[in-house]
Amino acid sequence: MGGIHTVATFAVVDIEEGFENRGQICKMVEEVVWELGISDKLEEVLIKHSPQNSSTDMNYLDIKTKSLVLEIVDSLDNLKGRVLHELMHVADQLNKKFKYKKSHEPREGTTEHRRYKYLWNVYIDGRLSRDGLPAYETCEGREKEMEECYPELSAELRKKVFDFLWELEPLSQKQIAEMSHDLFSASNELRSLANSRGEKLHNFETLEDLKNYGK
Repeated sequence: MGGIHTVATFAVVDIEEGFENRGQICKMVEEVVWELGISDKLEEVLIKHSPQNSSTDMNYLDIKTKSLVLEIVDSLDNLKGRVLHELMHVADQLNKKFKYKKSHEPREGTTEHRRYKYLWNVYIDGRLSRDGLPAYETCEGREKEMEECYPELSAELRKKVFDFLWELEPLSQKQIAEMSHDLFSASNELRSLANSRGEKLHNFETLEDLKNYGK
């Protein structure tokens, strides 16, 4: 008798009514889900409208039910880069080597959580860029964004740190979370450089403190 054969299941992609670019967005999500090799790791993908006046795409993965909700801005502007970026977040969460756990995330609304999101975004866009694929943001854009997250560091040190981060691979979620608390935990060389210049990371109590630093 032959062995037991299991039939692979693949994600069903659906999209809410009301999208002006319904066909293009749905097709792009289907293609990228296949390109990243996560179709057989998901049961369903539902594409929903982003909240009114939002210009940001978001992903909400339920690992237990293998269901994914993507909030996608109804625009074709850099569509593949945006979809690739959001689904790379999902691919990381489904990758055993990334070792994703919700409990590793810093608490929302804190400076550490803002930095955690930034570092993960850099990790994703850096990999996409090296693979010659469109990303959510360019290298220059992510480098500029670092000033918002680390205004206490000098421009020269931020440049050195960013260049290091942009090429850093592989990373686990735990490492990214650790860097959100201690940016230099991944590089003793950068820590020594910062210490030699007397530059220190600040533990801002609120996001407002971070935004208003130096004003």
